[in-house]
Amino acid sequence: MSRMGLYEQIDACVAGALAEITGRAPAVFDGLGCAITKDPLHGDVSVTAALVMAKRLGLSPRALGADLAAALGQIEGIESASLAGAGFVNLRLEPEFIMRGLRAEALMPAPRRGRLAICLEAPTVLRQRWSAEAAAAVARALGLEAEICAPVAASDAAEERLLPWIGEQAAFGGASAEERAALVGTFSQIWAAAQAHDEITLFAAIGGGYRAGLYEAALGAGALLRCTALAGAKIPALDDAGRELARLYVLCHRAERGLDLGGRAYAQPERANPAFLLHYTASRLSALRSVAPALAWDAATRRLALLAGAYGSVLGLAHDLGAPQRVALYLCELARLVLAAQKAAEDRGEKAICPRVIDACEVVFCSGFAIVGTKALAEIT
Repeated sequence: MSRMGLYEQIDACVAGALAEITGRAPAVFDGLGCAITKDPLHGDVSVTAALVMAKRLGLSPRALGADLAAALGQIEGIESASLAGAGFVNLRLEPEFIMRGLRAEALMPAPRRGRLAICLEAPTVLRQRWSAEAAAAVARALGLEAEICAPVAASDAAEERLLPWIGEQAAFGGASAEERAALVGTFSQIWAAAQAHDEITLFAAIGGGYRAGLYEAALGAGALLRCTALAGAKIPALDDAGRELARLYVLCHRAERGLDLGGRAYAQPERANPAFLLHYTASRLSALRSVAPALAWDAATRRLALLAGAYGSVLGLAHDLGAPQRVALYLCELARLVLAAQKAAEDRGEKAICPRVIDACEVVFCSGFAIVGTKALAEIT
C-alpha cells in the first residue's frame, strides 16, 4: 500500500499527465504543487502547473491547461477536472481518493536524510529560541538530524569569506566597523556549522545589520543555507503555564510582525485566541468521532479532510522556508475547520464527524503540538 500523501498523489498525477501531453520526462514536472481551492464551489484542489510550465515550453497556458484537465479527468479517483481562468485546472476528488491521504502513514512526508544546524543571532531572544526549537522539531519530524548550535568566536576564515561581499563597491554595500564585526560574528557561526552539516537555518533579527542574501552569497556552494529574519517580541516574565501559552501566541503570528504580549489574558476563552482554540479543539476530537463511517460528507467535513491531508506538505514547506510558524498557523486553521464541521453536524441533528477524518486530525494535532511545544489538555472550558 502506497504511503504517498494526498497532495503527493495529485502531484504525481499531474506530472504523469504533463509527461504524456508534452513527451517530456515526468521528472521535469516534479514539485509543481497544488493548493486547496479558496472557494469550494470551484472544486477541491487547484492546479497551476499549466500556468507555470507553458512559458517554459513555449505553449499557450490555456491550451496546455485544457489538455491537462482532459487528461486528469480520466484518472481514477478524480471525479472531475475543469479549466478556469488563464490555465488553472480545478479538481474535484472522489472521497476514497481523499481517504487514502488520511492514513497515518500517508499524513507524514517521505523521510529525509541529512544534518541540520540551527543558528541564532540572538540566543537570549525568546522569539528566536522558540522558533529554533520548533524548526528543530519540524526537521526531526521529517527525519533529519537537527541541533541548535552554540555561538562561536569570530574566525579569520569566515571573515576572509565574507568581507569581499561588503564595501562601498561590493554587492551588499558599505558597513561601519561595528556592523562589519556583527556580520562577521554571525557568519562565523554559519561557517562553523557548514563544516559538519548539510543544511543550515539562521534566525536573525529584523533591522540592525541584517542583509538579506549576504550570508547565502558568502557561503557559496557549502551547505544549503536559509535565513529567516524575525521581529522582536516583548515577552514578560512568565510562569511555566504562561510561558507555554505565550509560545503559542508567538508561533501563531507572522514572523515579521512585532508582538507585544504584555498584559494579555493568555487563557481567555475566545476562539480568536490561538492557545484556547488549539487546546479546546484538541479536547473535543474524541467526542466528535462517529461510530459508523459517514456514507456522504458535507462540505465542511470535506474541507476539513482536505486540510488534514495537507499536513505533510505543510511540514515540508515550513522546513524548506525556515518558517516553523507555518505549522502553528496551519493547526489554527485546522482547528477552525474542525469546529465548523462540528457546527454543520449539529445543524443537521448529528453529534459526530466521519471517524477517519477525526483519526487524521488526532494524528496531526499530536504531531503538530509536539512541534509548537505544547500538549493537548485533557479538558478546557
